[in-house]
Amino acid sequence: MSEPSHIRRGDVCLASYTFPHERAIANPPTLEKARPILILQNDADNDNPRYPLVMAAPMTTQKTERVYKQDVLLPAGEASLEQTSKVLLGLSQPFLKTRVGRRCGQLSSSKQREVDLKLLRLFGFAPESTE
Repeated sequence: MSEPSHIRRGDVCLASYTFPHERAIANPPTLEKARPILILQNDADNDNPRYPLVMAAPMTTQKTERVYKQDVLLPAGEASLEQTSKVLLGLSQPFLKTRVGRRCGQLSSSKQREVDLKLLRLFGFAPESTE
């Protein structure tokens, strides 16, 4: 995959990725495929050509009826997604910028705010909500 020219926080991009549970059952290269990820990292680091990584969270269309506190549900149409999806913030990790491919869309400001609040809670920088 070739790195998009300008990776932006809130972008939904494709990246080669294997989910952790898939790594345990098969040879990772055979399962690795282009999947959507949500870019979480700030734009200053995204633009730094000497910094090779970008922090992002994988996304899935599977089991969208089961949304945990660290997940963000995205309805079809959000960020140009064809299907309802969820962002798996609990699986956030660095990706090599060179493995980030085509930009698919951008989160709305309201969904980006939801992501921000859930990240604060996930990493212990905000109190637990009573949801």
